[in-house]
Amino acid sequence: MNYTLITGASKGIGKAFACECAERGMNLILVARSQPLLEELQKELSQKNISVQIHTADLLDHAIHKKIFDWVKQNGWNVNMLINNAGVGYFGKFDEKPLDRHLEVMHLNMDSMVRMAHEFLNASDPKQNRYLLNTASTGAFQPTPYMAVYCATKAFVVSFSEAIRFELRKQNVHVTALCPGGTESEFFKPAEMEKVIEKNSQFMMKADVVAKAGLDGLLKNKAVVVPGMINKAGKVAAQLFPNSLVVPGAAKFFDV
Repeated sequence: MNYTLITGASKGIGKAFACECAERGMNLILVARSQPLLEELQKELSQKNISVQIHTADLLDHAIHKKIFDWVKQNGWNVNMLINNAGVGYFGKFDEKPLDRHLEVMHLNMDSMVRMAHEFLNASDPKQNRYLLNTASTGAFQPTPYMAVYCATKAFVVSFSEAIRFELRKQNVHVTALCPGGTESEFFKPAEMEKVIEKNSQFMMKADVVAKAGLDGLLKNKAVVVPGMINKAGKVAAQLFPNSLVVPGAAKFFDV
């Protein structure tokens, strides 16, 4: 029996991924920090006649990737799809935020994602088709003032995903980087971005639309998925124009 493992699964895009996978009849292993939210989601999705397992974990734990996959192995579950969705970001001027917060963003968005991906590829069955989705952001395509560390980590996610996609191209492994723009989720409150989102609410996408686009792209073996026409246009503009124009434009999005 195959399972899809989703990190950051209790809220936002991660929860939307869980619901979308459940609708498609996929068995799930949901990982997040909040036990009550995971239990609530498990109860809801188990009604879809699928197996739903939950695991409370803090992905900032440097050894958590091994603990998760050891637990998976002990229970005899076969994970053939990993949705590396957990992430965090903080809004504000770089020098005004505590260094620990920046390092937390870097660890969760990059180190933890890499550890989970590496463990998945070495623990899963190489005879099967395997699927790896890493959630990045449209912020990956340009330097972004006031979200400097977050967007730099997401640029890493895209670069890393495209590189290992090439390495794994002959091993039946699909690797996709999902790059959503602003998405209706719980991401923005801990990121201290309520005013930014209020200003730009017309550009926000629904999490279920983003998750569906990401899963469709993964199954079709697309390298990078950018949901929404405005986000696609922004990606093209960021690639066409010099950073001397792109960076001030990105800063205006956050000008509150």
